[in-house]
Amino acid sequence: MSYWIDSHAHMTEECYQEEFDVYMQRALDANVKKTLVICLNFEELERAFVLKAQYPFLDIAVGFYPGDVPKFSEEDWKRLEEVAKDERVIAIGEIGLDYYWDKSFVELQKECFIRQIELANKVQKPILIHSRDAAQDTYDILAAYKAEYGALLHCYSGSVEMAKRFEKLGLYFSFAGPLTFKNSKESKEVVKALPLNRLFVETDCPYLTPVPHRGKQNETAYVHYTGEYLAELKELDVETVQQQMIKNYKNLFKVKDM
Repeated sequence: MSYWIDSHAHMTEECYQEEFDVYMQRALDANVKKTLVICLNFEELERAFVLKAQYPFLDIAVGFYPGDVPKFSEEDWKRLEEVAKDERVIAIGEIGLDYYWDKSFVELQKECFIRQIELANKVQKPILIHSRDAAQDTYDILAAYKAEYGALLHCYSGSVEMAKRFEKLGLYFSFAGPLTFKNSKESKEVVKALPLNRLFVETDCPYLTPVPHRGKQNETAYVHYTGEYLAELKELDVETVQQQMIKNYKNLFKVKDM
């Protein structure tokens, strides 16, 4: 059986709550049978636990987003260490570096990124990486502090050259709606240059909506648009892409119920 996986979705956002069942049914109708729900704080994590109890095909990741790291206390860090051990949490993320919005606490971002890599290694789980305008620093940290259980660069938007360097570190790459935009020439070249066994697609919903729904609220059902476009770029049939991404997901996240 082949199907789509949304490898990065913020389905705990308020915009989905009133009609969550409707969004889930639309995802299933679009042949999206696995969604990784990203939690950036403990409130989102608690919500995700409730959702997973109702929809077992939802997986969960939790981590301190780089733009939020000044908000978290040592008590929060202790709690993160505890919830990271939960078997329902399959990855630590999204974590990393973001120099686009605020560069006033770059060193703190680096410290927190390293701290969460070390936590992921401790609990034997992969990491999900956010890297915006910070490719070289992200690379330097990952080269120095190896993610021993794997790493996925979420919504990759860097160069082919940088992608090749990250690939040598053993990283996976995920692409969201912008891949389908006409002006995303570099991302298209990256997809063509990387092997399929390193690739994922995602929505990052409610953001980064793919064509033909660009400009509207995104949802996990729409991941198939990005996946189908990626298949075109790779000159492969859709089922081949789906099957390989299922293998990639199993290899990275060690998920058995697929």
